[in-house]
Amino acid sequence: MCGICGKLYLDGRQASQSQIDSMTDVMSHRGPDGRGTFVEGGIAFGHRRLSIIDLSPLGAQPMMNEDGSVAVIFNGEIYNYLDLREDLRKAGHLFRSSSDTEVIVHAYEEYGPSFTTRLNGMFAIAVWDRKKKELTITRDRLGIKPLYYHLGDGFISFASEIKSILEDPDVPRSVDMQSLSNFLTLHYVPGPRTMFGNITKLQPGHTMVVKNGSVKIDRFWELKKDESLANLIRGADNASLSAHLYSALRESVKKRMQSDVPVGALLSGGLDSSAILGIMTELSGGPVPSFTVGYSSSGNDSVSEFKWSRKVAKHFQSDYSEAVVTADDFLGFLPRAVWHQDEPIGEPASIPLYFVSKLAKDSGVTVLLTGEGSDEIFAGYNRHWGETLAGYYRLVPGLLRDTLIDRLIQMIPRAALLKKGHRSMSIPDFRDRYMSWHTVFTEDVKRELLKQNSLRDTFTDVYQKLLPGTRGLNNLDKILLFDLNVWLPDDLLMKKDKMGMATSIEARVPFLDYTFVELAFQIPSNLKVKRLETKYILKKALEGLLPKEVIYRKKEGFPTPISHWIRSELKDFTLDLLCSEGALGHGLFDKALVRRIVDAHMSGREDNNRMIFPLINFEVWHRIFISGLPVRALNYS
Repeated sequence: MCGICGKLYLDGRQASQSQIDSMTDVMSHRGPDGRGTFVEGGIAFGHRRLSIIDLSPLGAQPMMNEDGSVAVIFNGEIYNYLDLREDLRKAGHLFRSSSDTEVIVHAYEEYGPSFTTRLNGMFAIAVWDRKKKELTITRDRLGIKPLYYHLGDGFISFASEIKSILEDPDVPRSVDMQSLSNFLTLHYVPGPRTMFGNITKLQPGHTMVVKNGSVKIDRFWELKKDESLANLIRGADNASLSAHLYSALRESVKKRMQSDVPVGALLSGGLDSSAILGIMTELSGGPVPSFTVGYSSSGNDSVSEFKWSRKVAKHFQSDYSEAVVTADDFLGFLPRAVWHQDEPIGEPASIPLYFVSKLAKDSGVTVLLTGEGSDEIFAGYNRHWGETLAGYYRLVPGLLRDTLIDRLIQMIPRAALLKKGHRSMSIPDFRDRYMSWHTVFTEDVKRELLKQNSLRDTFTDVYQKLLPGTRGLNNLDKILLFDLNVWLPDDLLMKKDKMGMATSIEARVPFLDYTFVELAFQIPSNLKVKRLETKYILKKALEGLLPKEVIYRKKEGFPTPISHWIRSELKDFTLDLLCSEGALGHGLFDKALVRRIVDAHMSGREDNNRMIFPLINFEVWHRIFISGLPVRALNYS
């Protein structure tokens, strides 16, 4: 994993060596093992290297082909590079290194911009074709690796991180108000927007080609139902399907263990990360390093999953380590976390991700395999069983619902979600029901907070464009497709990439091998949520690997003490940042409403932590990226 950046002038101006140096070096955390640049005429490439495959100088980037007509910079890993290498060798291509980057160089020579369809991996790639004067940039199918761009006046700039693009003085800084509205609803900024008014995410599975001043973006992959494969799956018994799933997952893990540096596992003690550790242990034939993080308040670890991670680590005889995050740790790292994220994130989980990644790096591990993606393809979230329950609920005649409601509520397996589950399944419209599971600030509250009525509601701005691709799908499959297209790349994978790269750790996600995702998407919904058991068929597939108490335990997500901390260790910080006389100087929020939200939380009348932490995150982000305050000046610990 690395960091890439570049700039192409479209109007004949010459690229600047000093500018590409600045864009490259602001991402030094993404690649401490080396740097390289390429500047010629109007094009400039920059690269920071984190050596994973072929640690020799032959793997350095930018990498050229034999005659120097093709230059490539690349962030990520190509897991089928050995097979591609052999195909290209048979076609007459000569190789000087054992790196996967050189495979990309020759794949572009052989297949042109469509070479991406042959790659299995996570990647953000830029190719400069000197003969055609053509720039190609592309991003992997699921959006595991980030890639941003800015279309300016006579130029385009791009990078793995927004802060790199902002090193270019030609790029202005402004807040995109629609993105801010969407962020307040969802806790993250859905693509292709970013929180910056003039910087855009290249969407997953898309390729941009820039030639002769024109910019063309095409989609090279889209997740769809394959009726022939779906029919085969429907005809299989559960035992056969479970065995096939396990075999496919095992192969995906095997691919992602390819590395010339030490590999470990990120372990929460939940189903997905435990399965990854178990399969890694099978494949390696010995103990695998694993790393867990939790919060501590006053020296105890009650708000964590240590009980389960310890149990799983012991089961697989893992070389196991724990990171414990205190309120002081959290507050001290917050400004730098926001800087690394590039955009505000409304959930606190990114900060412990940094500390567990740092623990792994300090322990000598450079690659971590993680369990992200399983919930999005096998239906593991509350909204997934909630939608299934809503389907049953709507079958009940309206006059009978009130008499049956108490019994239905008792069926909900998570008592803390009783009110939300009931509210959701009572909503007749799919769109409103889906948003009820996600919404933090309602549209009415946002209008009051932002003092604007002209912004689009979040569903219209984010999800409406996805609806044509959901025709013919049942509601659960629609939700899974929404999750895979929006929540997964723009929240979960962004946090995993940015916090891992903050410590020069490469995170790999076996559940998101695109062939495994395509397989899982064909599985009928009634095998994903069965009798309100989420991820039913995956759990069956893992019964031979994991203890049943791990497989069928209650899903807890990643619990945090942030609500308590805001009333205690973080109270003074919160009041100063959001409610003091000099707070919210940007004028984007209604100060009186913010004060009411904070006061209601501090008094204990309401639990508003899911409103307050996004406001904190945005305020710190604005001070760093818009007001231009250096991170070191924001010392809150």
